[in-house]
Amino acid sequence: MSETSDTEEERLAPENLCLIIEAVLVSADAPVTPGRLLALFNGLNGRDLREAVDALKAQYEANGNAFTITEVAGGFQLATRQEYGAWLRKFHDRNPVRLSQAALETLAIVAFKQPITRAELDTVRGVNSGGVLHTLMELNLIRLTGRSEAVGKPMLLGTTKEFLIHFGLRSLADLPKPKELQELLAAGEQQAQAREQATGSGEETRATLTVDEILATPEAEMQLDTPAAPKAEDETRPSPEEAPPHA
Repeated sequence: MSETSDTEEERLAPENLCLIIEAVLVSADAPVTPGRLLALFNGLNGRDLREAVDALKAQYEANGNAFTITEVAGGFQLATRQEYGAWLRKFHDRNPVRLSQAALETLAIVAFKQPITRAELDTVRGVNSGGVLHTLMELNLIRLTGRSEAVGKPMLLGTTKEFLIHFGLRSLADLPKPKELQELLAAGEQQAQAREQATGSGEETRATLTVDEILATPEAEMQLDTPAAPKAEDETRPSPEEAPPHA
């Protein structure tokens, strides 16, 4: 057997395979897909890769490391554990991205109903979403995905890979189910009310859509290119809601 073959076999030993994967993840600035990892080795299959990743995660857990391997946006990524988030934000002097209630509401509709047109989005919300869409596109959470076959061929909206990374999702299939979403929204509303009571704020908050309203699909209105007289939306009003920080 040649010296090159011996070296290749040594690299594919389980312990060396874990170290190579670890080195790749440490150096990567974005999630690394299984396909890219498999392309590094000859004769390695998906099962071997999964076993190596699981072994690394178990090792980090056993050692009590402050980081682990997460699966987001269809790939693997090294990330610090959530309990150290506050310390890292303090060290980097960086606050988590804050989204207004209107932005969270718009993002939820696009995520659950994509691909969706601007007219359909405005119809579901009952307000003009132009300003908040611009903000979400600047944050790279929403993108244009193509054109609808409806009259006028309006542009279609969808979420981005950055959306998956920001919310720690492997794919859109990991989005919460309607019942889970209702529980999350109820918990968020309780937290918001508790903060209002703590600050003594008596300001009336803007009513938000329910889960059923977000997931409902209008019939005739959905085929229109423009919504019927949407109400103006005040985008300058701050919200107590906060998007989950990216680990």
